[in-house]
Amino acid sequence: MNKTNKPKKKSNKLNLIICGIAFIVMIVYLLFVDKLENVLNALRNINPIFLIVCILFMLGYWLCESATIHAILKPLHPKSKFWHTWLDTIIGQYFNCITPCASGGQPMQAYYFVQFGVPLGAGLTALLSRFIVYQFVLTVYSVFTLAVGFNQFGGDLSAKGLMPFVLIGFVINTAVIVFLLSIALWKNGTVKAANGIITLLTKMHIVKNPMHWRLYFTREVNKFHENFKFLKKNVWIIVKSCFFTFVQLTLYLSISYVLYRGFGLEGASLLKIISYQAYVLMISSFIPLPGAMGAAELGYAGFFKDMFGTYTGVSTMLWRIFTFYLPILVGMGFMLTLKNKGIEAPESVDMDKIEQELSKKLDGQQ
Repeated sequence: MNKTNKPKKKSNKLNLIICGIAFIVMIVYLLFVDKLENVLNALRNINPIFLIVCILFMLGYWLCESATIHAILKPLHPKSKFWHTWLDTIIGQYFNCITPCASGGQPMQAYYFVQFGVPLGAGLTALLSRFIVYQFVLTVYSVFTLAVGFNQFGGDLSAKGLMPFVLIGFVINTAVIVFLLSIALWKNGTVKAANGIITLLTKMHIVKNPMHWRLYFTREVNKFHENFKFLKKNVWIIVKSCFFTFVQLTLYLSISYVLYRGFGLEGASLLKIISYQAYVLMISSFIPLPGAMGAAELGYAGFFKDMFGTYTGVSTMLWRIFTFYLPILVGMGFMLTLKNKGIEAPESVDMDKIEQELSKKLDGQQ
């Protein structure tokens, strides 16, 4: 075993342990604040049918992501099977949950695609294209909810002191889109601008290895630029991918509404709850912790406290179980199943190392 890979493997295990500890802390905190009797009463009051609907929504969420990736992958690799894309999606969800900023999902998905017989280039193109589409749809979704819903609940957000967080999340997501567009439309200028920033940071003694970062950034820009060229030539793929991603996000953002109605609560509109959930997603998605632990729970409670009232703590717990801990459990099950079939996980989740290892493997097979 390569010794340089051991820290990464230990890091994954540590992240998984942290997720487990976070779950225990959430339960203990819930019992401390709401008391055991109140928690049990809240769980008795929720209609179990709505809990099943939440699970079905998560299943639909995974299926939509699989459909998005497969719609991009199929023209690149006609022999690809949806079942393999489905497995790959669940594995990606698992590693997204246990790594900071969901950074481990794509590398592992690229690795497993190759194990399923998908060429590395086709797998990476499908994954990067899906990322681009997802970011665009999420930002458009957030703009829409902010624009349409502002007149209805903008004052409420301001009164709670939450509007600055909404705007910060919106600005960050918009910046990502602007950056991606700059790669698509102004690749050379983007690289030059990045090199200028790296030079400035080097002079400020913030960056210590400027050549490494210049090479890394140039390679990443080239990757995304090639993906934009691919998407530009396949408009119908973009349309299908945007549709599947829109449905995926709608299912995910609607889980809070299902819980809300499951407790027998009324008064808050579907638009309001979906909008608030979109803001929580925007704000927490860039927290550098696995699953944005802590920030996601606090954000959820902050936005939904007035709607759920005494059920806030339990609804937060259930929401996290469905959207965070369930993917981890299902992903672990899939990983064990593949392991029993002889498909082992790589020791490292570093994208560069995985690409190098896979490229060497493919070269050796030719």
